[in-house]
Amino acid sequence: MSKSKILWSIVGVLIFVFIFRVYLTHENKNKEIKGKIRTITDMKGRTFEVVDPIQRIALLGGPTGQIAFILGVQDNLCAVTNTLKMSSLIREMYPKIKDLPGPRTTSGSINIEELIKSNPDIAVAGDIDGGIVLDKTRIPAALLSDSMGAGLVDIKKEIRFYGYLFNAPDRAEKYVKFLDRITGLVRERTKDIPEDQKKKVFQGYNPNHLVTLGGDTFMQEHIELAGCVNQAKTITTLGTQTGLHSGLGEVSMEQVLDWNPDILVINSGNPEDLYHDPQWEKIKAVQDKQIYFQPAGIFIFNRPTAESAVIYPLWLASMAYPERFQDLCVNCLVKEFYKEIFEFDLSDDQVKDILLGTYESKMMKGISYKG
Repeated sequence: MSKSKILWSIVGVLIFVFIFRVYLTHENKNKEIKGKIRTITDMKGRTFEVVDPIQRIALLGGPTGQIAFILGVQDNLCAVTNTLKMSSLIREMYPKIKDLPGPRTTSGSINIEELIKSNPDIAVAGDIDGGIVLDKTRIPAALLSDSMGAGLVDIKKEIRFYGYLFNAPDRAEKYVKFLDRITGLVRERTKDIPEDQKKKVFQGYNPNHLVTLGGDTFMQEHIELAGCVNQAKTITTLGTQTGLHSGLGEVSMEQVLDWNPDILVINSGNPEDLYHDPQWEKIKAVQDKQIYFQPAGIFIFNRPTAESAVIYPLWLASMAYPERFQDLCVNCLVKEFYKEIFEFDLSDDQVKDILLGTYESKMMKGISYKG
């Protein structure tokens, strides 16, 4: 075949692909909801119609994938994020996840064609991703009040919204009750710690351990609930333009030296490296060998998730004040959490992997801090 014929063949294929894409988008944008209709009000106060019952769900927010499993609607998922597909724990809990489309990679990056092909009855997403869906398709989209400043009250509100959306209010309330039980337990055991005896904590993320969560994020409440002090409390990180995910900001080594934390929580590298690093050797957490990997389950815990709200304050309090939790089996409570709320029996090794941050180290190989 001559070069000209090959060239025209390629052009023909490209034209066909272009026409098919236009047709697919046009069909979706002109698709009407058929069958019984239900009116929904999302977390932004928007009111719109969806098919009732919702059978096919696209969850397009990074931390939100776990909600489907909390509410027991995972078999209705038709599209998820690539991050959820990468989760080692989810793959162990729900092997079918590997077969689901993952049209959303990082915030603002959605493969619209792949999303349309998944044929969702509804897409659930934050402002940026939800805006793209609303602009590019006619897929009904429920917008979340997603924020790195979300506290326990906000987590409960979001869980209840999902319970309302997916007709699973009882499952939502079951989670809220468990969350209240654990937070009450932690608060009771840490409430009488004198201010001058509270452990000072620094979250040292990224390979340089200088990226942290500021006092205006959800982590402030988690650390305070654990009876500790967030050394980055005075740092404002929400919405900062540092090339990092909102809520994360970078501080200097001099600042960490000045804070001199009692406990250092990391999510990459090896504690042994810091124990022998001249830059860190003067810090109390290093001298006392109080460096811990951040726990992680279905999703990483430096985002405000339903998992971290239950597990993180309990874990941190038990690490900071082991004498106050010596009669309590934290591993048993974690196992109970996944059994009662996710209806999944964790093995002892899986519980250890959650609390030791093993799942985080696996996941972070494929996650950008920008997404």
